Amino acid sequence: MKIYFNGQWMDEAYVSATDRAFMYGEGVYESLRTYNKKLFAPHQHYERLKRSLEILALPVELSFSRFEKIIYDGLKDVEKDCTIRVMVSSGDEDEPDNPNLIVYIMELQAPNEDLYTYGVNVGISHLRAIPSVSVPSILKTSSHAYLRIARREKKEFYEVIFLSYEGFVAEGSMSNIFLIEDDTIVTPSIETGILDGVTRNVVIKLARSFGMPVEERFINVDELFNCSEIFLTRTSAEIIPVRKIESRVLFENEPNGLTTLLAENFKSYILNEPSFW
Repeated sequence: MKIYFNGQWMDEAYVSATDRAFMYGEGVYESLRTYNKKLFAPHQHYERLKRSLEILALPVELSFSRFEKIIYDGLKDVEKDCTIRVMVSSGDEDEPDNPNLIVYIMELQAPNEDLYTYGVNVGISHLRAIPSVSVPSILKTSSHAYLRIARREKKEFYEVIFLSYEGFVAEGSMSNIFLIEDDTIVTPSIETGILDGVTRNVVIKLARSFGMPVEERFINVDELFNCSEIFLTRTSAEIIPVRKIESRVLFENEPNGLTTLLAENFKSYILNEPSFW
């Protein structure tokens, strides 16, 4: 692991025990990755980080060129593809308005191939997503206590899906969700109260490039049990087929249909799309 802490790359870094992100969860972050040692979707991640900084009013002067340079400086002598986490904490308890900028670079841990070959089992959390009137859903914060609770209650599942406060399908603890209904790709709209996942947006563009109809809208829970396919998206794992949602089995042997078509074309699409680089 390599760590950048307030201006310097190092092998180890120490954050004060009175840092407000440590004490109160007052921090924001972005998780990025590389393909062929090149940073994927840096503009999209930067804009989302900047938005989170503005929501928490964290006074960080971080231009896109500096953001990108910091990461590429850390990647100079790294030979394999990596996961990169950029985090800004609100700073030490005794030093208000003096945030810490921290970047971690770790070797990318490729998901087990069984996820793609056999799919995953997914549950529905009894917890509701935090409503946007309390905490903006577009804020990517390091305060994840409720996600831990949800995963522990459904620990036999790969992922748990939250419903919105109003009862609509929202998102997973670490992923966005898509359904296939009558050859139409359906995913919860941003208005549902979800984070606008970078890979989610890629999949929407990829599907539309194939001429597939895509709907971003409110999704009722019963649709999870009547659709033909479900898949998840996240930066580190791309497209993950869902084999079973609670007790409902979507496929017995291997995933197929539009999920497989999108998954098989995902990497070639992003590598040839200039807007992601």
